[in-house]
Amino acid sequence: MNTNEKRILIFSSMSHFFTHFYILIFPVLVIPLSRALNIPLDTVIGLSFLMYLLYGLAAVPWGFIADNTSPRGVMSTGIILAGSGLILSGSISNPAALPYTLALTGLGCGAYHPSGLALVSKGLKKRGKGLGINGIFGNLGMAAAPFAAGILNYLLGWRLTLIILGLSGILAGIASFAVPFSVPRHGDLQEGTGVEGGKILKLFLVLCSVVIFSGLMYRTYTLIFPAWMEMRLSSFFTGILSLSSKTDTLIAALITSAAYVVGMFGQFTGGRTADRMELRTAYLFFYAMAFPALILALVMKGWFTLLFAGIFIFFVMGMQPIENSLYAMLTPSRWRSVGYGIKFTLTFGIGSLSVFIVKKAEPYWGLNGIILLAAGYLLVTIFFALILRLTDRNDTIRHS
Repeated sequence: MNTNEKRILIFSSMSHFFTHFYILIFPVLVIPLSRALNIPLDTVIGLSFLMYLLYGLAAVPWGFIADNTSPRGVMSTGIILAGSGLILSGSISNPAALPYTLALTGLGCGAYHPSGLALVSKGLKKRGKGLGINGIFGNLGMAAAPFAAGILNYLLGWRLTLIILGLSGILAGIASFAVPFSVPRHGDLQEGTGVEGGKILKLFLVLCSVVIFSGLMYRTYTLIFPAWMEMRLSSFFTGILSLSSKTDTLIAALITSAAYVVGMFGQFTGGRTADRMELRTAYLFFYAMAFPALILALVMKGWFTLLFAGIFIFFVMGMQPIENSLYAMLTPSRWRSVGYGIKFTLTFGIGSLSVFIVKKAEPYWGLNGIILLAAGYLLVTIFFALILRLTDRNDTIRHS
């Protein structure tokens, strides 16, 4: 890579880290907030609805701005806004304002994917590998969120946790503003074999159908994953050690971090696969492998729950560089940010409905029932991924 490519990858990866890091801080604090504010678990979950809604709905407007101004400027601005939202969330005295301060974090995080992925997909010659490395840092953010939020909450409480972590993102955003790098407005460094004409629109629409249900699945399990780990494993660890409820939360956060670290290897594998296989075939394979792993994580106990949860995370995260490569192949470079904006509006905007669904369903179904719901979304996702592969099946979509 030349200097410009290195800077693109470094700063887009750093911003990707903070985007997923910030979005997954809240799930770690669900149980501590419930205890500190003395409000039911389902009510605490509902506080995040606006954050997750704006995380998705803001993607297309951010993408339009990025395509017509500077993807780097949009990416940097978003991280600064997201960090500011966390600082406000930790500083306010009235918990009723939390949905709105968290919403600012969601608005800022919504800027990354249409801008950062456009930078990587257009500005790197090895697109699949670049998206895989970039994805690793997103997973690192997912892994670091439970770890950092769990440790800081244990030591300092939830308010200082949000303030400290918000400040770190603001500093990162300022750094990415200061270092120059850019991508061509028209054209891609990566070449490939794709489809043309009306086939592109048809495949794009089918791909959008896949990400609608994958978004529902993604937000459902990420929202309750730390709490589910705490519920499933607290009795397991209590049988070994005498643990307090606060320590249970910490251990569950560390276990969730470990699961997302496994996802980093999935991202690397998915990125390499995207450069070597027909993209739709690889996409279907990764989703198909994730489903049985999630079911086994639900029915197994103890360490086996951790094993199969890790396998599930490996494949469901590993498909992301493949999916992002498909969007790059099916959208013109001039509107690449808008194309990614559409994807993430569908993935995270519609996916935010999971917050409402989980809030209503959790008191009746419990956390195991919510995981089963995520498995149902995944099954529908696999169905549409199969339709995508069978559509114009004699054509090939792959990187050169």
